[in-house]
Amino acid sequence: MSETLRIAVVGATSLVGEAVLELLPERQLPIGRVFALDVAGKEGETVSLGNLELDVTMVEDFDFANASLAIFVGGSELSRRYIPEARDAGCAVIDFSSVYRGADDVPLVVPGINDALLDGLGEALLVSVPNCTVTPVARALAALRASGLERVTIASYQSVSGSGRDALEELANQTTALFGARDVELEVYPKRISFNVLPQIGDVDEHGVSEEEQSLVSELQKILGLPALKVEASCVRVPVFFGHGWAVTLQTRDVLGAAKARELLAAAGLHIVDPNGELGYVTPLEAAGNEEVWVSRVRDTAAGTVSFWLAADNARAAAAEPCVALTAALMKRGYFA
Repeated sequence: MSETLRIAVVGATSLVGEAVLELLPERQLPIGRVFALDVAGKEGETVSLGNLELDVTMVEDFDFANASLAIFVGGSELSRRYIPEARDAGCAVIDFSSVYRGADDVPLVVPGINDALLDGLGEALLVSVPNCTVTPVARALAALRASGLERVTIASYQSVSGSGRDALEELANQTTALFGARDVELEVYPKRISFNVLPQIGDVDEHGVSEEEQSLVSELQKILGLPALKVEASCVRVPVFFGHGWAVTLQTRDVLGAAKARELLAAAGLHIVDPNGELGYVTPLEAAGNEEVWVSRVRDTAAGTVSFWLAADNARAAAAEPCVALTAALMKRGYFA
């Protein structure tokens, strides 16, 4: 690889960080060096970059002047603490956290939808990546918005990996305990997640809307440039390790219809499942491990609405892939030449 781009991945040992490091070499970008950074407790661990093993170093000791671009995938605390430091050192930043998603002066970008926001950002740029619950839905809605989106109703079914590695262990440990007739321990979630569903993700506001539901509403409106779009969301945590699912129903100004919706979604690069095929529909389990956004059960519903089911790997397709795609889009615009 040529010495064109030096990338620091902050939060390299997280589930999304590992996925970013898997995807970077697959995209064959002209990268000179990758730095794997994380908090002090992760020092001495290794992560994989293709066939290479990278030593994890402490972010607090890193000089961001040594990197052209920093991809932050370690959560809000790391982003809040170190992004200003990175930009002060002249380093561009792609941030996958909630810290800047609502900021008026920070573009919230989904590649292929609103890439024009990447133009003219200047040095030490900052681009925010949406919540992994938002990006697959945004891609689907963007493909259909020419029909005039008026109302969108979404129910998300979110795997525990969205809460991080500790949540994976909690689901596994609780399942093992239940089969062994032992008491389960609660650490990550307030109620048992094994063989259960939790109909609240994050704290709720005075109207009873959870943080995850508000994220879907505000981020979809911002990404699509439709501040008046009516979005109704219900977000549920389910006992699945990887892969999210979404049941979506939308009302449009113009008649859309299931057949036209399938055509538009496929043209936008989403993977349409043949309802008469062997699978018929795709589950989060089947979506895990790849970068596709899968669409199935597209159908006409009451009062002229259209409903469909989405499935995607939340860490890989809905989080890491947008970060890597944004890296390529920024390079294409000559920011690191």
